[in-house]
This record gives sequence, C-alpha cells and structure tokens, in this order.
Amino acid sequence: MKSTFVMSVVGPDSPGTIKTIAETTRALGGEWLKSKVMRLDGNLTAMMKVAIDPDNEPRLKSELLQDFPELQFFYSAVATGSSVPTKSITLVLDCKDRPGLTKDINAILANLDLVVENMECNRAHVSTIGEAVFTARIALAVPEDRNSEAVADEIESMAKGIRVNVV
Repeated sequence: MKSTFVMSVVGPDSPGTIKTIAETTRALGGEWLKSKVMRLDGNLTAMMKVAIDPDNEPRLKSELLQDFPELQFFYSAVATGSSVPTKSITLVLDCKDRPGLTKDINAILANLDLVVENMECNRAHVSTIGEAVFTARIALAVPEDRNSEAVADEIESMAKGIRVNVV
C-alpha cells in the first residue's frame, strides 16, 4: 500500500522546476494524484497530493531538499473528506474596489458555510470612470442540493454593490 500525503512547495520560480519535481517523484515510483500550481511575480507555489511507496517517501523528501535548496517544502497528512456530497460551482464577483473588500467577501463565504476551492482576485483602475474595480473568480464546494443561483443571490444580498454571476 502506498503512503499518501500533501506536499506544498514555495519559492522562486524557474523554467522546468515543476517538471523536474515531477520527474524526481516518478523516478522513485511516486505519482501526483492531484496538483495545483500558481505563479505570481517570479514566485511559485504548488500543492500536490503524492502517493509513493512508504520506503521511498524519506528518500523523495531528501532528494527534493537537496536538488531544490531555494525552495521550501512542507508536508501534511491527507485530510479526510466530508461525508456530505458536494459539487463545485464557479462565481464571478464584480464591484467597485475598497479597503477590506477581500476580507468581507471571505467573511460572507464563511458565514454561508461555503468552502473556497480557489479564489483569484484582480484589481484595476478604470480611467473612464476614475475608480478602481475589483473582480474575483471563486470556485466553491457547495452541498449538491444547493442551487448555484441561490448562492449567488445570497452573496449579492449580503454585500452592497456586488454583482455575482454563475459561470
């Protein structure tokens, strides 16, 4: 039986980093069951759910540390899943930007007991209106019986001036 854990990687990005980490994992008989990679301003952060023979797990961790001294590696146990069946929905939020907006959106999502799977936020100044606008694309895990449009309506009703679309 294989050992399963979540590996997180953070540090400066360079061409081929993710490919080489994957090759190192495969060379030791491991595989990534799931992965998410994000790059921002020359930096890399990634999470991988790794399955590997328990005898090779210490060797993998040691080789990655040796081969990538500029990166930080973190390891955690795989969390047990919820017993409530869920589905993923994606929402796009648009509004005028203001201080504390991201915090307020996260509080609304938490108050609605919604699980954020992924959230990408962007701010841009629009010269024609003379203001900054905020856009967020949010992937949520919601109970299967929950209506996507109803979730969007709930968020709009809790935050003045936010438009929410289900995509």
